[in-house]
Amino acid sequence: MAIYSLHHSSIGKSTQDEPYTAAAHIRYITRARALGRLEGERMPTDANEAMDYLKEAEDTGRKNARVIDKVMLALPVELDGEQRAALVRSFAEAVTKGRAPWLAAFHDRGKDAKNPHCHLVIRDRDPKTGKRAIGMSEAGSTERLRELWEDHANAALAEAGLKVRIDRRTLEEQGVRRKPTIHEGVRARRLSKEGRTPPSRRRSYRNQPRTRSRTREVDYRKLDKGLSRTAYNRRIRLERESEQDRWAAIDADRQYREIEHLRGIHRPDLDDGVARGRKRKLE
Repeated sequence: MAIYSLHHSSIGKSTQDEPYTAAAHIRYITRARALGRLEGERMPTDANEAMDYLKEAEDTGRKNARVIDKVMLALPVELDGEQRAALVRSFAEAVTKGRAPWLAAFHDRGKDAKNPHCHLVIRDRDPKTGKRAIGMSEAGSTERLRELWEDHANAALAEAGLKVRIDRRTLEEQGVRRKPTIHEGVRARRLSKEGRTPPSRRRSYRNQPRTRSRTREVDYRKLDKGLSRTAYNRRIRLERESEQDRWAAIDADRQYREIEHLRGIHRPDLDDGVARGRKRKLE
């Protein structure tokens, strides 16, 4: 099911932890094991050339310059690869007004096949004039991105003949009375499959520029109450499940077990290996 997810942040020359963080971000999002395709306009679409481009931009920019804006987008699973690429291109060109450079790294293969997403990098500088072109640092820029993504994604879904739509509003604003699930991530799912729970502890995070404090502390022991992200989402889904849904699942399971039992009675010619395999299924 198509979901709405857009995360917007920036990398500034004076606010980054280490020099050339923007170039390092390009290296991260273009790593071979994750990258499905790489597209862009008005900046290099070769990973190494894009890194050099941003290093030069950082070297020549003013002391407090914003180097890039990062936008991570959840791509509709209902669209195929070409449709998702066309969607991101139309969104990026609309955001940049056909003037600012952008680069899009698609992660939609391997472990990300069921969770396709795109890392969009935008540099708010017109290559012709060297001036800001789209106001990415202005107040309200994130909300404008959110609204524009909703419009473009829903237009792409409609064009594909699909009825599903995404909605940038919170569940409460939509009038949906249920708790939202949270992003699990590949590592959280892997730990859950292995039967392990990540340690719950106090963690320190860096705040956005122009805040009173450079860092903030989050005590996850008070928030997650010992539940991993996967376990939390599982509990939310169980709470959503209606009484009718639960009994339908129970009846279906009982019917499956009964059919397998009858099949064993009426097929005594099955060899022991198959019989044992089916017996283990029932246990």
